Amino acid sequence: MMNRWLMSTLGALCAVGLAMAQPRIVINEFAYDDTGTDDVEFVELYNADTVPVDISGWILESGDQLSGDNNPDYTIPGAPGSGTVVLQPGQFYVIGSGNVPNVNLVVGDNNLFENDNEWTALKMPDGTVVDAIAYETNKAPDLTTWVPANIIPQLGRGIWGNYITLQGTASIDNTLLSLQRWKDGLDTNDNGRDFGHMPWTPGASNNTTPTPFSDNFNARNVYDLVPNLSGSFRAPRVIDPTQFDVPPYSTTPNPNAIPASPDGGNAMIAWDWAGGGNMVTSTFAFQNRAGYDLYIYIDTTLPIPGELEAWMIGLMGTCGSFFNIPFRCLVNASGPTGVGWLFKRANTANDPVEVKLRLVDAGPGGDSNPGCGTAGTQQWTVFGDIDLSNAVSGWYRLQLEVKGNKVIGRFSGGDIDTTIEGTASAGTCIGAFYIGYREAYTTDQFTNPVRIDALSLYIPVDGDVDGNGCVDDADLLEVLFAFGNTGCTRADVNGDGIVDDADLLTVLFDFGSGC
Repeated sequence: MMNRWLMSTLGALCAVGLAMAQPRIVINEFAYDDTGTDDVEFVELYNADTVPVDISGWILESGDQLSGDNNPDYTIPGAPGSGTVVLQPGQFYVIGSGNVPNVNLVVGDNNLFENDNEWTALKMPDGTVVDAIAYETNKAPDLTTWVPANIIPQLGRGIWGNYITLQGTASIDNTLLSLQRWKDGLDTNDNGRDFGHMPWTPGASNNTTPTPFSDNFNARNVYDLVPNLSGSFRAPRVIDPTQFDVPPYSTTPNPNAIPASPDGGNAMIAWDWAGGGNMVTSTFAFQNRAGYDLYIYIDTTLPIPGELEAWMIGLMGTCGSFFNIPFRCLVNASGPTGVGWLFKRANTANDPVEVKLRLVDAGPGGDSNPGCGTAGTQQWTVFGDIDLSNAVSGWYRLQLEVKGNKVIGRFSGGDIDTTIEGTASAGTCIGAFYIGYREAYTTDQFTNPVRIDALSLYIPVDGDVDGNGCVDDADLLEVLFAFGNTGCTRADVNGDGIVDDADLLTVLFDFGSGC
């Protein structure tokens, strides 16, 4: 009798446990603003669980206030538990406009979500919050003033910066980017870490495979789009840097002639020649390890009073559509995450007067205000900076590597050869290569948009796991203890997302190097 009672009690407890377990359904991808009439907005759900989940009667609730909010909410058809909508493991469910590919539930034609600071929560019929996002949180950084308390634990700082999905017009490329988790179901409860600004995939997988490449653009024609890269307002294009055009830039999108790079021939430009800001992203994400090596033209002249420009070339992160200029003396709306080289030349009242290059860690996004001028809370880390006010304008070599949490940046050219190192903030382990640029110049001929040559994107592979310069027992032990692990670990030597035999063999073959 005792055994029978024990078994029945355990069975009942297990049944209760299964019933109470919260399903792992996530908001996997979304677009909340687009050009024109906002008619390609959507939210994609994804079943990251190992069992089917009935989402009948679940609610997608949005708001920008703690109470009294009138923003649209959307209910998935069917009574709770009716089996009307059941998501199988790995299956997607898209709620949005009928203009969105693979949409499952059409909830309107346009303006489905607000284009402002907003939270959106996925709730079960009983009100249980399953997942949540918040975007444009730069406009109201104190989430406690406008986001319900039961949603905040899902957000981190939310998604900092402003984003838009661009539909093609005469002055805009048809890039159709969305905010999406770097991998289907990836959820660390920190929106800034988990989401990237990438080519949209509604109803299909976000997962990508890193595609290392090198390109000097000489085999391409001027004005060609650059493979493996996309953009917000304008995707990057091939130019002859020694030739320039004037608006509407019908022969080459290059505002002023500059010398050829040390590599010679063609180059690449990342610029929206309509003015304002722009971003570029690789169409794939790296995991645990990433690197770039490139030549970039830098104009070191100080702008005339009232004008400025900046760019950031980053790894393991993303960037807002507009690249609102970071490191200003005000609470900043710039959306970069991850680590990168940030260049800024400025001569305005709201900026330090400078021509400077910094190696920075933007982390999961946040305020980059360096503490000058109006109030701000700098949430970025500066590993080091290089004053270029006395340097000559010209082509420089720019390199950046991320190996687990170790960051190594090198800048060289002329009489400058500087290496800066740092330790990335926790969680900087997955993301894209990106470029952000924005100018506040009244005359195009004085701008210096990002012009790059001999671009190489690669996965650093070596056996020095802990970054102390020597491949030794400590590196071997770190790989062995992490063997089989996935996710954010520097022991993943080849950056393929798992610590396995390939990583162990790399350490063994390089054992003793640098010691």
